[in-house]
Amino acid sequence: MKIFLRCLLLLLINLHCVAQSPSAAQLLQQGISDFESGKYEHGLTVLTHCIALAQTPSDGIILQKAYNNLGNIYSQTGKSELALRHYLLSLSIAKKRNDIPGMAKINKNIGAMYSEQKDFTVALAYYKKAMDLIGKDHKPIKADCLNNMGVVYEQQEKYTEALKAYSEALSIYKLVEDKPRIAMSLNNLAIVRKYLGKYEEAVQDYLQALSISEKTDDRFMVAATQNNLGNVYILIGDYQKSLQYCLLAYKTAEAIKAAEIAVESLDGIATAYEKLRNYPNAIAYRKKYEAAKGDFINSERSSQLAEMQVKYDTLDKEAKIRSLRQQSKIDALKIQKRNRLIILILAFLMIFIVILFFWRKNQQLKNVVARDKAIRDTEEQERIRMARDIHDDLGSGLSKVNFLSEIILQKSAQNPEIGQHAKSVQETAAKMIGNMRDLIWALNPDNTTLNNLLARIREYATDYLEDYQIKPHYSFPEAIPTDPIAKEIHRGIFMVVKESLNNISKYSGASNAYFNAIIDRGCLFISIKDDGDGFDVAGVTAGNGLPNMKKRLESVSGFIEITSGPGIGTEISLRIPMQQLLRN
Repeated sequence: MKIFLRCLLLLLINLHCVAQSPSAAQLLQQGISDFESGKYEHGLTVLTHCIALAQTPSDGIILQKAYNNLGNIYSQTGKSELALRHYLLSLSIAKKRNDIPGMAKINKNIGAMYSEQKDFTVALAYYKKAMDLIGKDHKPIKADCLNNMGVVYEQQEKYTEALKAYSEALSIYKLVEDKPRIAMSLNNLAIVRKYLGKYEEAVQDYLQALSISEKTDDRFMVAATQNNLGNVYILIGDYQKSLQYCLLAYKTAEAIKAAEIAVESLDGIATAYEKLRNYPNAIAYRKKYEAAKGDFINSERSSQLAEMQVKYDTLDKEAKIRSLRQQSKIDALKIQKRNRLIILILAFLMIFIVILFFWRKNQQLKNVVARDKAIRDTEEQERIRMARDIHDDLGSGLSKVNFLSEIILQKSAQNPEIGQHAKSVQETAAKMIGNMRDLIWALNPDNTTLNNLLARIREYATDYLEDYQIKPHYSFPEAIPTDPIAKEIHRGIFMVVKESLNNISKYSGASNAYFNAIIDRGCLFISIKDDGDGFDVAGVTAGNGLPNMKKRLESVSGFIEITSGPGIGTEISLRIPMQQLLRN
């Protein structure tokens, strides 16, 4: 027992050491990832924990980046005072480390924060300071500054300068293949084009930006682009699309707590409802907008920012005092961590094992499904290829038989019996050619849909009855579903229709044929009716194809009903359940 307890204690100590030594750097990377993907609340917690762990002199770069990214999160969520405080902490560390690129990035971020507060003069000063620090090096930072300067020029209505700045930034982002920032630049270019009245060009840029942002999971840029699309559709006059994109922007912004975008999207929603004359919703969202706007921007915040800037020279001393206070908090946290660390590690390990198990099961299932689908697709393509080859080879031969039969028919005037046989050969060849074309058409997966089936019935019936002077009439639904249907059902229904047309043309003596199709009570109903002589259904024989028609429908779980008699013509009614009709 003592040996067991001693081993367990050693295991716990080792686990504690392993978990603690790399944690600050790992937490920093996690926090940056959370910020970039719009997970602001989680990123805030992770980076605060990172700062609590990284307090040694060797952790200067970790503290610098952690403070800078905390500033980014507070800036994005509308907490400008906290943003500036953390930016200045990061800048102080960067100066001590003589980190020129780091100082440039922080100055750029401070400029962006002032830009959000509409203090454009201070914002431009910080952008230019950042560009002076890096000179010709560090192109991504230069591109970020140019992009942010474009934002300022745009809000100052200096559209020529804005377009120039955005275009230069976009060219650098493309050069370094920075997809998130390419999306941002496209978004900004679209905003300027919107102000210049080039709405269609703006929409195209927005859609490109939205596609890139969704692929990179940049939820902040997704929200911003959705809101911008809503605004431009208001100008175009498409108020329904405007409402759709503004609602999406508000939902996304609320999820990531992007306060500025949430405020702007509320304004867009209220405007769209107003244009759509939905005044109750317009009033409700306008009230939400005014309340949110008051919380986000106020005069007190501007004065607090100014005070904080004045206090920047004394920041180093304050930082030391804060560091001592944080150290005492760290000591208290360590005591708590020792009691909870093992439980947390074991819990996370169990969760990881369970997730890994189900993930592997899911992957195996996906692989099986993908393999089966690939086999089915390959078999399908091979069947289509073989059918086409048969069509090409056999079709050309039958066409030749048809042509030779016609020549024999023309030259057999003196021998009616030969002419009759030649005509029979010609009709058989023509019928086989038609059947092959129908088979090839039905084998194409794009054709085996419900709407294509009804369209094919209409086309075939019209061409077929034209030779017999029988007028077709159609009553099909205006909106026919485009759902795919099983090939065997598609062929079975079409062959029944062909057989019906053959009977009408040969035996009915009809002048009109009526085709009706409806979807009702979970079934597809098709009826084919003529105004001919009718016949005795009870005395039907195998030679007229009616039993064969019944077998075709029954083989696909369908039903057929034949009504006929003198003076009422003949009606063939088909019923196929939609559950059987639609392809799985």
